Amino acid sequence: MNYFKTEKILITIGAIIFMLMGLGILLIGSFTPIEFNINGDYFTATYWEVANISMGGFWLWTIFWVIPCVIGLMGMICWFSLKKTPKKSWGVILIIMGGISIFSLAGILYLVAGIMVINSKYWREKKVMSAGLKVD
Repeated sequence: MNYFKTEKILITIGAIIFMLMGLGILLIGSFTPIEFNINGDYFTATYWEVANISMGGFWLWTIFWVIPCVIGLMGMICWFSLKKTPKKSWGVILIIMGGISIFSLAGILYLVAGIMVINSKYWREKKVMSAGLKVD
């Protein structure tokens, strides 16, 4: 029987949204100039030019685009792991990632997928099969 089909779809959509969000922030930061003030002097620079002026700004933008990409990759790892070796811990990881990013659509998708993984019919049937009882 094909288990976790809906969960895998939700995880895939959430991971794609997270990765697109991270890459979108990278592209916007790379081409959109920002203006900042250093000791009364105003500078206008792009993301890459900020690295020459201030490493603090560079690391801030890097964090803004790397974190969504990492959460998206972690979602894909959960997807592959559910496919190979299903465990309830993957649902818990999805719930944690969804709770961290609850204010985005992708975070809600992860949260719903994690809850669905934990409450899946797979675990009830696995428990019945391991007990040696007959499944109707």
